[in-house]
Amino acid sequence: MSENGHREEQEQLLEKLSKRLTMAAFSRRSMMASSAGAAVAIGIGARTAGAQSTPAASPATEAGGPTTDEEQIFYSSALQNDPSSFDFNADLYCGAEVETWAGLLTFDADGIAIPDWAETFSSNDDASVWTFNIRPDNTGWSNGDPVTADDFIWSFTRLLDPLTANVYSFILFDILNGESFGTSGGATADQLGLVAIDQWTLEITLEGPRGNFPQKLAYTACVPSHRPSVEEYGADWALGEVPLVSSGPFKLDQWDKGVKAVLSRNENYWDAANIHLTALIDPIIPASNQVNNFENGTGDQQLDWCTLGAADYVRFRDDPALAPSLRQYIYPGIWMMLPSNGVAPFDTLEVRQALSHAIDRERLVTVTEGLVQPAACMVPQGVYGFFQDPAIDEIQAYDPELAISMLAGTPYEGGANWPEITVLMRGEEEIFNSDVMINDIVAQLQENLNMEVNIVSLTEQAFRDRLYSNADQLVWIRWWYDYPDPDNGYFDMFYGQKAAGTKRQAWSNPEFDTIVTEAKAVLDPEARLELYKQAETIIQTDVGYIPVVFRLDVYAFKPWVKGITVNSQGFTVPDGNIFVRANTRYFIEGRE
Repeated sequence: MSENGHREEQEQLLEKLSKRLTMAAFSRRSMMASSAGAAVAIGIGARTAGAQSTPAASPATEAGGPTTDEEQIFYSSALQNDPSSFDFNADLYCGAEVETWAGLLTFDADGIAIPDWAETFSSNDDASVWTFNIRPDNTGWSNGDPVTADDFIWSFTRLLDPLTANVYSFILFDILNGESFGTSGGATADQLGLVAIDQWTLEITLEGPRGNFPQKLAYTACVPSHRPSVEEYGADWALGEVPLVSSGPFKLDQWDKGVKAVLSRNENYWDAANIHLTALIDPIIPASNQVNNFENGTGDQQLDWCTLGAADYVRFRDDPALAPSLRQYIYPGIWMMLPSNGVAPFDTLEVRQALSHAIDRERLVTVTEGLVQPAACMVPQGVYGFFQDPAIDEIQAYDPELAISMLAGTPYEGGANWPEITVLMRGEEEIFNSDVMINDIVAQLQENLNMEVNIVSLTEQAFRDRLYSNADQLVWIRWWYDYPDPDNGYFDMFYGQKAAGTKRQAWSNPEFDTIVTEAKAVLDPEARLELYKQAETIIQTDVGYIPVVFRLDVYAFKPWVKGITVNSQGFTVPDGNIFVRANTRYFIEGRE
């Protein structure tokens, strides 16, 4: 592709992005307006929950003929590392195949919360009490047990229980007494706002109005666990040593540690009749090897889709044989820098400010071949809560002369006397261009601040353990939105009053905490957005974080993969952090 052609491609991508922003803002406004209505069954984005019966359905799937291949097997790139378990209820970051699990709700390809095991759901007038009507008389667990209201009460209590030590327990702090119970603050399990009206009806009372509560329940963190299995086998229940009893569209048949996971369709799943694939194979392949396995893998080590980093994207784009396999997606994710305000030299505000003005985001667009876009706020493009505000844009705008001038009067004036500085990063993420970007940022800091920074790259688990210690000077971190709402960024990432060991950064600000807590209960979308603008101004002015770039993705799919999920903006949406039902829509036709 010529340079002009590549530029036109990027312009078309951004034009689609603009349309996505308009749709997303409308959907969230509709959701919040519906939430304030009179006890009507609602689905996020102006859909009625009663009318929505297929949670995995996307606005469209790519057209294809009838499924002609006898073998309906899909080879997924979901597992880059061996899972620590298949127990998301106890450990959100277990790294397992998400399609083994299903909760009350799930997301469609537009990031809208829709029914899964809850056939319908509704709220009271102010969205402080939510009712979920579970599909009656089901046999949804993979062993034939029914999925009931009590399963969710038990599982949500387990998630919140401090003894479980799930670092993501805060996602249910909106439940009445959830935070008090989850932080050992005095409330007991029987005081949680969870009530089974009957076997198929769950009522959840919240701490106050929460128009976005369905968005949280649709996230993987809120899937249940199988109580009889947990009670019989303890921690071993989800380690592959005994049959895993799960609630999702696929069930685990085999887990060869470090090699692969083999799954088959869960015939007890409520929508099993509409799932084409009979088997799902997840070879465990590091990110650095996935493109090679996509192109050259055989047997159980082949891949039917993968994500491309910048170098492979260019190679595929310029190869007429490979270019037809490419698909684009504006992924709801942001890359950011966290300077610790508790560790020198970044315990000095002026140093943090200098850092914030020393990073040229446009350079990162270039080095990633356009697979990122500059970020000036916390919420990604395409998600309610994204905004463009010239005053906020200027707070951390790239200005190398201003950056060096900020050091005047500090021990580091003129870019001198720097201590040894390291930046912590999660390794094995070449497909997201993480290494490309951080190496360029390090070069920029050397050029603009005479600051030499050493990169410390750790495996995922080691990175997470060290991250929660809040001891590093700098952290290069990504935040893939778990549910498409600003609460997931401002509160879940940066609320400063979390318990020790659950905070990703040392920065804390009482005014910021008050604003992001207040914003949870505001149902009017415009008023709520204004609160988040205030929060953004506070955290950027104090340089609690530096927004760097938003993520754009390019995927490659084998030509025999049909039923590819496409959102309403025309972007391909495979299984990711929000949408996790792509495998329920694929079918195979013409595998070589």
